[in-house]
Amino acid sequence: MNICMAGIDHSTAGVEIRERFSLTQAKIQEVYEQLKQKENIYGTVILSTCNRTEIYMSCEDGIIVNPFEEICKIYDIFDIEKYKNAYKLRYGDDVIEHLCKLACGVKSQIWGEDQIITQVKNAVAFSRENKAADSILEVLFRTAVTCAKKIKTELKLSSPQNSIAYKTLSLLQRYKQEGKKIDNVLVIGNGEIGRLTAEMLCNNGFCVTMTLRRYKHSDNIVPDGCNSVEYNDRYSVMPQYDAVVSATSSPHYTVSAEELNNCEVYPKLFVDLAVPRDIEPEVENINGVKVYNVDSLCGEEIEQDHQRQLEQIQLFIEKYKQDFKDWYVYKQKAQLQSVYSAV
Repeated sequence: MNICMAGIDHSTAGVEIRERFSLTQAKIQEVYEQLKQKENIYGTVILSTCNRTEIYMSCEDGIIVNPFEEICKIYDIFDIEKYKNAYKLRYGDDVIEHLCKLACGVKSQIWGEDQIITQVKNAVAFSRENKAADSILEVLFRTAVTCAKKIKTELKLSSPQNSIAYKTLSLLQRYKQEGKKIDNVLVIGNGEIGRLTAEMLCNNGFCVTMTLRRYKHSDNIVPDGCNSVEYNDRYSVMPQYDAVVSATSSPHYTVSAEELNNCEVYPKLFVDLAVPRDIEPEVENINGVKVYNVDSLCGEEIEQDHQRQLEQIQLFIEKYKQDFKDWYVYKQKAQLQSVYSAV
């Protein structure tokens, strides 16, 4: 079994570096197509979220591959040494253990968050659609997801507080408690995170409006109680809002400093839940404006000691790690038996 992975995440790199390596689905497809041409790489799965970009590989025995270098080649990044402290490289058992911990949310900025398990499932599903995953990675990811579900059921890691949406709500509520006017909120983006955030804000007394893109109206879902506005009209309506939350997968800024400066009145609080960032960094230089990104938003909470739960989690992981290794041994024996039978 020759499996390896390389990853950049919030524990090794800030948002400025993470967005440099963030991958859209179109870019991931391009990576898959290029790596499928390499005979010694049997399978690849790429996971790209706001907190991390990770690439998993199943390779020919005896071949040593650095997945991070493969990504750099595709991006034409030649100064790999510059990022030597920004990524982690894992092989064999370490890959299995890491993915199990990742899937259950204990490697996220928000302890035990729920969205990562869906992101892990979607990552291998997208690889499968692109015929990039082999049987080893398929079973590896399935094992990690099963392990994560068991951990979450048995240990109750999840709670309504374990989400980026809740962190956003807490921030806005804190501003209100400090006497600042935060009643009307514009949410840019109609994806999963945008909808969850809009719904949570709406359910807690905020007046929320979501942006919709005209050409995607059939795919848009507006939570009950929320208003909507065309995405292209966001600047014209911005003076009506006290805060803006942006959560899209757009490769372009949804809020630029130049456009915002053209508004006679503008919100003073911006929350950017996207990587790559939705809100141009220069926006924070505008007088009176405060911008939070995923790092500053989640980093504000005091980290609790989760050592006891980590010890319990490790027991589950050891069990599922052994299950995966047993499956691999069985698979190898079955292949040998098939060869001998053919002879």
